[in-house]
Amino acid sequence: MTSDQITRVCNACIERCEAGSTWPPDFAEFIALVAEAGGGLIGLTVRDVLAEYKRWKNESWRYATSEQFPWRHPVLYHICVEMRREGIERRLMQSEMEKLAALKLARWEKKIAAGFSVPPIRRQIAAPKAPAGPTPAMQMASGKRYVE
Repeated sequence: MTSDQITRVCNACIERCEAGSTWPPDFAEFIALVAEAGGGLIGLTVRDVLAEYKRWKNESWRYATSEQFPWRHPVLYHICVEMRREGIERRLMQSEMEKLAALKLARWEKKIAAGFSVPPIRRQIAAPKAPAGPTPAMQMASGKRYVE
């Protein structure tokens, strides 16, 4: 575990003590805290994903594209873009967005555990431009048949 992950686990223990849980936690509680606050293979928790998603939603107007946004981790770009698309398509509530973030993060952790790497953040390919010639409607309006 990294020092950041250990700090997260210790902070989670302190929060649980303030909430009334016993100190020290037993082994099962400690393992659950490590799994919850440790961050897995990537070093990110669902809370981190949701915080980055919120930061991106609030600050994305400053950047021309999502690719130019200063992401804290490359996988967050892929997760947040998918979350926004699915959240809009399915009209998800906040609690459903949290579940979606957990699902996307678990999917990426599974991919990384299988040996895949996180693709770099790249600008998307622009759509092909339509030819500048007259459209069929313009040809019909001028009296020409566009299908011969």
